[in-house]
Amino acid sequence: MLAGCGDSTANSDAAPSAWTAAPTMPSRRLEPGVAALGTTLVVVGGIDTTVVEGLHITNTVDTFDTASDTWSAPLPSAPVAWTHINLASANDQLFLLGGLDGTQFIAHGETWVLDPGASAWRSLAPMPIGLERGAAGVIATASHVYLLGGASTTAALATCLDYDIANDSWSELPPLPMPRSHPAAMQIADGTLIVAAGLQTLDATMPLGDVWELAPEASTWRARTATLGRPRGGCAYAVLGGALVCAGGEAQQSALRFADRYDPIGDMWQSIEPMPNNRAGTQGAAIGDRFYVPGGAPALVFMPTDTLYVYSPLL
Repeated sequence: MLAGCGDSTANSDAAPSAWTAAPTMPSRRLEPGVAALGTTLVVVGGIDTTVVEGLHITNTVDTFDTASDTWSAPLPSAPVAWTHINLASANDQLFLLGGLDGTQFIAHGETWVLDPGASAWRSLAPMPIGLERGAAGVIATASHVYLLGGASTTAALATCLDYDIANDSWSELPPLPMPRSHPAAMQIADGTLIVAAGLQTLDATMPLGDVWELAPEASTWRARTATLGRPRGGCAYAVLGGALVCAGGEAQQSALRFADRYDPIGDMWQSIEPMPNNRAGTQGAAIGDRFYVPGGAPALVFMPTDTLYVYSPLL
């Protein structure tokens, strides 16, 4: 499947690709939590075997040193083995804020932080009862982590949560206009929160392509004009060069390889070079001028992969 990524017989005159394959992961991962911790890519939890192999969910925390382009020693194991983890980093800390447990994907709201140099994760205040979730749109700042939408055990969610890091406390933001799990999300310079695309249900039968904004102190979300040309949820996403990059994902019965870039200032989507292969069921992170997409599956089945794709915009 990946032969084309490193084929030494490829035509030397072929146009360069913005996507490259980095060293493979220590183990396969599907639906992990992904975040950038400084210059380190962190991959937490997720499914690491197929159904035939037993469908195992791991609590391993793998790290990729982007400076040396190598997988390095793992961080302390997560306190739980979950999928669809809401993972974020801020102030050199790594936050695990809820996720889905087991093959029945039971939503949990317990939360932990891994402090710099710590040998174990430290427990934090849990999400409010009844608002537990995984698969949310995650936005991290120096003082807050926002969880937009997501998935409960039984449904996609419209509710949004604000975790105050300094006070170790949770509050609710205005709800989204409709439920969505697996959305993409970002914050722009004036503090406005942006949520884009996602899945209106727990499966991929109702993909979304709309974009909404919540301005600071606003009581409701406001629709933006731009619409993603290929509606989908579960894309790996991150903010790169001030724009929201959304790669892969799922819609209807298919995993996808499309990639798009959303300019929040111009309120405009632009198609960019697609991924080398279809990928659904993973998250992404931006480090410097590169976008990292670890693992995922080539189809909507429990088929974790160990690929690490890297997107570097061609100048």
